[in-house]
Amino acid sequence: MCGRDYEASVRLSIVENTYRLNHINQTYDFVKKTREEYAKLNKAEMSIWEAIELLDSFVDESDPDLDEPQIQHLLQSAEAIRKDYPNEDWLHLTALIHDLGKVLFHSKFGSLPQWAVVGDTQPVGCAFDESIVYHKYFKENPDYNNPAYNTKLGIYSEGCGLENVLMSWGHDDYMYLVAKANGTALPSAALFTIRYHSFYPLHKKGAYQYLMNEEDRENMKWVQKFNKYDLYSKSSVRIDVEKVKPYYESLIKKYFPEKLRW
Repeated sequence: MCGRDYEASVRLSIVENTYRLNHINQTYDFVKKTREEYAKLNKAEMSIWEAIELLDSFVDESDPDLDEPQIQHLLQSAEAIRKDYPNEDWLHLTALIHDLGKVLFHSKFGSLPQWAVVGDTQPVGCAFDESIVYHKYFKENPDYNNPAYNTKLGIYSEGCGLENVLMSWGHDDYMYLVAKANGTALPSAALFTIRYHSFYPLHKKGAYQYLMNEEDRENMKWVQKFNKYDLYSKSSVRIDVEKVKPYYESLIKKYFPEKLRW
């Protein structure tokens, strides 16, 4: 099945329920509190590859197309990008690590529920755009009727930059925090891609563009390129992990310290 074919998915009820809970519970206050807690990076110390192995048994319930272990999805994305952009090694590594924030699901990280780890992301602190998947469930979110948060701009100003916008909490923002705090040498486009790769209302529907600044617009070009591989590299062709591992380990060594605080 290509892309996010929500309506035809055999797992639709699971997917829809994850979004229902996400839309009800992801309030501005919840995000602020949760982000502050996880920004402490006091949950674990491990290498990038150890985090990849930790994810290997995990299937993402928000994704109607994916029943593969995460390590296969990560390597399928990375290998597809490597083929098309052989000289952009930072992009290969970005593909490999973009979903590592899903370790939040693990008991070591507090076993967060699916709705606080996976799925499309959206800003909190301003109105929920109509283009967001399963929008109807936002009506049960306390922020929906809060005049401080339910206008087009809410607490933000036009062109303030996504850096200053609080996004619903999940694996994107968490992996961004981990990479940045551990002093990664990855370029800003890589960090931006990790942080916003699930922000589908913006890069698929064009919503919330009025919050972006010039740097966001430049970086968004890389997200657009990347997402083609994130969505459509979910093939049934299994990657030989041991064969490609040395290459990716060399990239990890180039761009990250050996052990990271999570």
